[in-house]
Amino acid sequence: MSQDSDEELVTAYQRGEPQAFEALLKRHERGVFNFSLRMLGNRMEAEEVTQESFLRFIRASSRYRTETGFRNYLYRIARNLCLDLLRKRSRGSVETPEAAGPEGRMESIPNGNPGPDAQADASRIRQALRKALRALPPEQREVFLLKEVRDMKLQDVASVTGTNINTVKSRLRYALLALREQLTREGLGKEAGHAV
Repeated sequence: MSQDSDEELVTAYQRGEPQAFEALLKRHERGVFNFSLRMLGNRMEAEEVTQESFLRFIRASSRYRTETGFRNYLYRIARNLCLDLLRKRSRGSVETPEAAGPEGRMESIPNGNPGPDAQADASRIRQALRKALRALPPEQREVFLLKEVRDMKLQDVASVTGTNINTVKSRLRYALLALREQLTREGLGKEAGHAV
């Protein structure tokens, strides 16, 4: 089943094959969690969003249609849940975490067993990038994460966010400019260029 497409797995699940859902979960759980973690900066909330995203699919699976694609559908659910939590935070009902902690590491910085100096630089870049991402407005952060970290096509990002492709391009452009500006202010402009 692991070789089946998402749509084939969804169809199998709709026919009553629970192992199809397990394959979908295995395929997408980490990506949804990482997206949610970077949107929220809080591991526990990201875990809750990931679980709730899959639960919402389960509850609505009989009504699911394949036009948008399962991945887009799942990320749209996760995105909406993240935005709901961010709105609650802005109203003061949820504490904003200061750091994602070690579990919020950026995947874009490879390990490759670098020396101590390179490890320190990579850690500094990760911290600065996390801080810069948290400073972005949520609509720019989500577009950046979906496109650059989750490697979605612009059209898929537009589908997930419910906006047109020109809006996605604009938000991505402003996100990249803001990230570069913040990293430059941190003295990491050239060093972190590969990460942004």
